[in-house]
Amino acid sequence: MSIIEQVDRRLWRSGFIHAPLRRAARNLFLFSLMLFAVGMALLPWTTAVVWSGTMAMLSFWNFYTLALFIQASLPASIPQEDKNGLSRARIVKKGLLIRSQLRLFITGFFVYIALVFFQASPAALAVGLSAVMILIPVSLIFRG
Repeated sequence: MSIIEQVDRRLWRSGFIHAPLRRAARNLFLFSLMLFAVGMALLPWTTAVVWSGTMAMLSFWNFYTLALFIQASLPASIPQEDKNGLSRARIVKKGLLIRSQLRLFITGFFVYIALVFFQASPAALAVGLSAVMILIPVSLIFRG
């Protein structure tokens, strides 16, 4: 069994039932893991790649938790008693706001620690954090 199939199986078991989201999460995870592994191999010469890989893994974690919450909180169909979906929308908005603010705080904390204590390159951190902005749209547009 290939690593792609193993990652897909693990994501399916975690709750990624929608194929496009699972494909995007898989691609982001494998890219982040590859970037981190290359960074560890290049660590004696440069730390920029390992910091990019670390931030890419943090971006994957942010996407993973957000996508899991959305898939778990949105029902496949709107219940008959909530015809317009207003009560479900309120629950989703409140939960999403709290979770996203908590993730933003944690991400900011890790970026601060990397910049201040470890003297990481700001450009390397930006490259890792912006991996999501490129990989997710590419994964959703080009199906394969």
